[in-house]
Amino acid sequence: MSSIRLETERLIVRPHGMDDFKAYFEYVMDPDLQAKLGLNGVSDEASARETFCWLMDHCIFLALVRKADGKAIGHIALHPPYRTLTKDPAFQDKAGHSLSFAIAAEEQRKGLMGEALQALIPELFQHHHVDFLDCEAEPANPASNALQEKLGFTLWGRDRFDDVELLIRVLTKERWQTTKKALW
Repeated sequence: MSSIRLETERLIVRPHGMDDFKAYFEYVMDPDLQAKLGLNGVSDEASARETFCWLMDHCIFLALVRKADGKAIGHIALHPPYRTLTKDPAFQDKAGHSLSFAIAAEEQRKGLMGEALQALIPELFQHHHVDFLDCEAEPANPASNALQEKLGFTLWGRDRFDDVELLIRVLTKERWQTTKKALW
């Protein structure tokens, strides 16, 4: 699945490469973005590089690249499904991914992440044998929560991770198929 490469009106979505690290470092060092991502341990170039390399090695780590100048301005990572969710009988023996995403502060509120996810989600459901996707966000992250809802994710439950409350939302392939015309 690391062969995913998509184009939208304004973006190219493709696997991150080491050449993207400088751009990743620029946007991930924003303190507000770090708080939303739970990257409190990323404090300098060495720790950012360690996180970047870990993501490249342990998940499907996609860069959001502006077509206008070829610069990586954000990312989407596909991790194994949220552990608590996989204990639910409805998701056992199903293929899924947990989505996490981030975009540079100066690129927020332009619809770019929604544009990228609206291209990626159908690709995953139609061509990569994915049955469900999940996303987690803190209740105090209204932008992420609103985007998830706009894309059709529904609240599955709440959980705590390292003293942080998380809202867990799920989008199943079936729900996507029945609501895509209304939501997309």
